Amino acid sequence: MWWRLMLVSLSFGHGLGIAAIASAQVRDMEAREQPVLWSETSPGTVAKMPAPCEPGDAEACTDLGYAYLEGDEMPKDEARAVTYFAQGCDFGSMRACTMAGYAYAQGQGVAADAASAASYYNRACEGGEATGCSNLGLAYAAGVGVPEDMTRANALFSKACDAGRMAGCANLGASYSLGRGVARDQVAAAKLFRRACEGDDVHACANLGVLYRDGLGMHQNHGRAAELFDRACAADDASACGNLGFLADDGRGVPRDRGRALSLFEKACGLGDAESCFALGRAYQTGNGRDRDDARAVQLLERALQLDPDMASAGAAREALDLARQSSTSAHEQP
Repeated sequence: MWWRLMLVSLSFGHGLGIAAIASAQVRDMEAREQPVLWSETSPGTVAKMPAPCEPGDAEACTDLGYAYLEGDEMPKDEARAVTYFAQGCDFGSMRACTMAGYAYAQGQGVAADAASAASYYNRACEGGEATGCSNLGLAYAAGVGVPEDMTRANALFSKACDAGRMAGCANLGASYSLGRGVARDQVAAAKLFRRACEGDDVHACANLGVLYRDGLGMHQNHGRAAELFDRACAADDASACGNLGFLADDGRGVPRDRGRALSLFEKACGLGDAESCFALGRAYQTGNGRDRDDARAVQLLERALQLDPDMASAGAAREALDLARQSSTSAHEQP
């Protein structure tokens, strides 16, 4: 079993250039220490249960929180997990403070409360827990639970990055690339994204791919961009899948391949990338690479606008949706 901390990260918008900072996005949980709780599977294997949670035993409380959160060794109970994380935090476990903050931020096992989440993240950060610093930075960047303050957010990202937390490096890189709270500096952004990507932060790899694709802070290199998008897409980064799809559709950095592009748009759309839903919807609407299907086009175009009403292609998507609805209605009215 892996003890983990919840991480969140800033991300860029999809393939038509760098977009605004997105809302906090849950990332794969970062691996922490790995205590052996199970022996090799065999008949009669007995699990080592977490120690009871007692006053002053912060780590036992935290371990119980994880056990209930993940349903390992006992029934899954998110509400009880939050209780133990809160107790662990009170007893001095900073990773428990981060997990309690995450629970309140996501409404996982407890009613969502952004202010309480920020308070727990602050306690974790002040206690030296770098993930708490990065997550608190996101709260300040979005003004969720705390006043919006990009200067404060960037200081927290920097603190997390200096402590070796790659999400902090990636978030600070996004601030430099977007000019949020700091002067825009694509060279600095590229260095931070590269560091985080080398530390296995796949969102940073996707963002670094955007800089390579657009020649921001470095020489343009579509081949390298495609490699980075492919790596991030394999880890289910929605925008990376969409960006790779557009490269494949245009034949930039990879061979032109309409079928591959549409498959990537399909995956990206399923993961929540609005521009990919739009591109796939247009394929069904026009019959370019997919059998024409106005009903399916309507579904995809509606999804695109639901995911991001302000996306770069929103105007074109609305026009296409109106036409697809008219065509679909006409088809149903024909005898």
